[in-house]
Amino acid sequence: MLFILLLVLLFVVFGVAEYSLHRRNLALIPVRVQVNGTRGKSSVTRLIAAGLRAGGMRVAAKVTGTNPRFIISDTEEHPVRRLGKANILEELRIVRLANRHKAQALVIECMALVPEYQRTENRMFIRPTHGVITNVRADHLDVMGPTVTDVGRALSNTIPRRGRFFTAERGPQLQVLRKRVPRETMMTVTDPATVKDDEMTGFTYIEHKENVALALAVCDSLGVERGQALAGMQRTLPDSGVMRLIRVADKGKVVELVNTLAANDPDSIGMLWEMVKGRSEERIVLVNCRRDRADRSKQLAELVAGWECSHIVATGGLPRVFLHRALELGVPKAKLTDLGEERPPEEVYERVFGLVSGRALVFATGNTVGYGNSLITYFEERRTKNEERSGS
Repeated sequence: MLFILLLVLLFVVFGVAEYSLHRRNLALIPVRVQVNGTRGKSSVTRLIAAGLRAGGMRVAAKVTGTNPRFIISDTEEHPVRRLGKANILEELRIVRLANRHKAQALVIECMALVPEYQRTENRMFIRPTHGVITNVRADHLDVMGPTVTDVGRALSNTIPRRGRFFTAERGPQLQVLRKRVPRETMMTVTDPATVKDDEMTGFTYIEHKENVALALAVCDSLGVERGQALAGMQRTLPDSGVMRLIRVADKGKVVELVNTLAANDPDSIGMLWEMVKGRSEERIVLVNCRRDRADRSKQLAELVAGWECSHIVATGGLPRVFLHRALELGVPKAKLTDLGEERPPEEVYERVFGLVSGRALVFATGNTVGYGNSLITYFEERRTKNEERSGS
């Protein structure tokens, strides 16, 4: 019994010492920006870090998106290594790394979902000088719900108790956030209309004006000139989960594959569809299902059932859930193609090109983990091979 008590005492002493060291490490980083929200967290984190870096600051950043990364320059980043599942305690290590690189600013994506964990990460581990909530949408309702308003309340746990707070949310949930802003904190609501079309042409991927406006506002609050910040954003590496266009020419046809597999909620997926559907009159929707996400498959069917497209192709695990719901909603059977149960990506590629008559947009959505990544990688590899073949 005495031995157990000694172990507990040692553990407590070690924990107190570790946290005391962490507080000292935090104090050495004068600017700490925590980014939270439903969609766009990783992109906004990268954009803010790039903008501040362009303004002359030494910046460290960490994203937890599709592939967790610790970022130290526009061209250098490293994977965040984990021995087990993601845990907010890793933020202690990230702060140490930021200090090792003598960072003047740390821009960090909130990794917690559970409301109490979000509060703990904010109050104890990051203590941000600047807080960002990109938006509030219907996602992770099982953890932060059951309603979108509950999601807004949960995300508001990362609003700084003092300092600056920024959000691009302009819908009904804005009032939820506004009510939770402390008196000592200054709130800024950004407007995508402030970003001109020609300011978006410098990006090598499809970025959202909402994200750019949000990042520019944070950079402006820290004294970085707009043009300088924007130039930095345009030259930095994008997140692996951003929406990319993969143009593949084969068999006398052209496919523009739009990769939106990293989008998690119906609102975001719908917005992305509206952004790109005008690129072609011939459209194919490619839905990648997950065996363990049957409810999500039904949700995706309800989302795409009314879209104007020539074909809907289902891939991944347990696609019959998606297909059955689509049929219930009145989608013609002839419009649906079942390529599920993780068939070889080559089979999906060949079938998609078989459905195309000339030039088509293929909108890939659903789930990115595992088979989804393999599928996108195959299309990218075929693009490269086809280009090499045509150039030889």
